[in-house]
Formats: sequence, structure tokens, C-alpha cells
Amino acid sequence: MIACINRWVLLAALAGGQAAMGPLQVRAQSLDGMHESAGYALTDALMPYARRDYGRALALLAPLAERGNAVAQLKLGIIFSRGKTGSPDQVAALRWFTKAAEQGQVEAQFELGRIYRDGLGTRVDGNAAVSWLERAAEKDTPHALNALGELYLGHQNVPQDFAVARSWFLRGAQEGNSAAMYNLGVLYALGQGVAQDEIEALKWFALAAAGIGEDRDRALRARSRLAERLTPVEVLWAASRVEDWSRAQLPMSVLASARKQRPHAT
Repeated sequence: MIACINRWVLLAALAGGQAAMGPLQVRAQSLDGMHESAGYALTDALMPYARRDYGRALALLAPLAERGNAVAQLKLGIIFSRGKTGSPDQVAALRWFTKAAEQGQVEAQFELGRIYRDGLGTRVDGNAAVSWLERAAEKDTPHALNALGELYLGHQNVPQDFAVARSWFLRGAQEGNSAAMYNLGVLYALGQGVAQDEIEALKWFALAAAGIGEDRDRALRARSRLAERLTPVEVLWAASRVEDWSRAQLPMSVLASARKQRPHAT
């Protein structure tokens, strides 16, 4: 009998506590639970994506994307644009990239710029391409900085402006993008938007050659061809500029550490 009374008192106290919290606090707790569940669901969806089980990932990501999860929307865009589960579906990719980009997903903003530049699933629109790439470039996204510079070399209805292209390529180079470095080399080699300077061009080709993949291969070829036309002294000048640039791009902490380790004169 006493045990029953104690149980009744405990239940009454719990009920009174919930009433004291009020409807807003109860609703807040409910929303917290929903966010936690959504987080777990996203993690569950990203696991098969990482394992390249794109069919399973698609099934788990789709409901999350429909509920407005920006990461899920981005991943769906990639699955559809790359044809991870069949033939590419650029119209579906456009839809999901747009939703993710509008929520600030940088990679989705870059993908939209590429879509409008190339007319994938929609008509070519240079202005839209510039707009979305600029959003991604504002966050110093290296490949977006380079892609934006390439638009200003002359693409569809984007006015050709080599000086503007150079400014975007330079920012891309500062972020370590090899393609941007290569493009700077081309501008200096041809004298487009800048005074022709083959030593400066060789510097940029040499820096780009430190990259990987196709960017590295074409930079190596360009460096070799240009070096053959220059004198040994000019090649050394270019190498000196490469060292100056590389040193200038080192973080201040690295430079400070190097100075500390430098032996003192005795």
C-alpha cells in the first residue's frame, strides 16, 4: 500500500514538473529531440555515401533533403550530376544544388556556377554562372576563384576582361590552386591584361607544375617549352621569383619558427 502511494506521489510530481515547464519549454525539448534525430539520420545516410553505396545513400538522403537539410541536398546534387546510380540527371542535380546553394553550401554554389556555365540541365547563362561562382569565391574557394577567372577570358555573355581574369587567378593562386597558377602563366606569356613577361610566365608555370593531375602535366609542358626559349640566366631569375613567391605564401608562424631555428652568428 505504501509502495503504491509512493508511486502515485512520484507520478504526480513528474506531471506537475512538466506543467510547470510550460508549453514553450516542452516544445523546445521536442524540437531538440527532432534535431538530434535528424543529425543521427544524416550520419546514417553519409555512411553508405562514403562507402560508395549510392543507392542506399540516395534512399536515406532523399527524405532529409526534402525536409530542408542542406548537406543532404548537396549530396543528392552530386549523386544526380555524376550519375552515381545510373545516367546523370542534370535537371534533378540543378534542383538540389539550388536548394543547397541558397542555404549557403559553398560547394553547391560552385556546382551551380559550373551548371550555368556549361548549360547542364538548363540553358547556358553566363550571368548566373558569374553570380554563383562569385558567392563561392567570396569564401576563398580555390576552384571557384579559378573558374570565375576563366569566365572573364571570354565565355558566352560574360564580357572579356583579362585584367579582371588576372585578379581572380591571382587570388586562386594565393589559395594554392594550380590551374589558376597555370592560367597566370598563360596571361604573362601572351601579354593579355598585363605586360608580356616570359620570366614571370615561367615562374607561374613552375609553381603550377608542383600540382597534381592534368594541371601538373600541362604546366610541365609549358615550362619546358618556355625554358627552351629563355637564356640560362633568365631561367635562374624565374627560379628566384618562384622561391620569393613560395616564401611569401608561408604562414607567419612557419616563418617565425624558421627564424628561431636559424643559427646565430658567433
